[in-house]
Amino acid sequence: MTYTAVCVILIVLTILTVGASFVPVYGVWRVVIGLTIALCKASLVVLFFMHAILSNRVTWSVITVAGFWLGILLVLTFSDYLTRGMLPNMPGH
Repeated sequence: MTYTAVCVILIVLTILTVGASFVPVYGVWRVVIGLTIALCKASLVVLFFMHAILSNRVTWSVITVAGFWLGILLVLTFSDYLTRGMLPNMPGH
């Protein structure tokens, strides 16, 4: 029953992702909406289908550290992406 409910939620979130792609949202909010939905879907997969919800502290530590490093990589990537046009006449950009 739990897997069926999680699967239905994942299907609804996938439909929401497709629907959000057609909404006229400008700027970085399109990326924020997409990544938020993707984070929800990834969390459900890790918690239920990978059985992390019943795991011990070592598994939770690995998940926490991996999430922390992924957050650092995303922050560095988006800080580079968002500051690309700040220096005018910069060669190579």
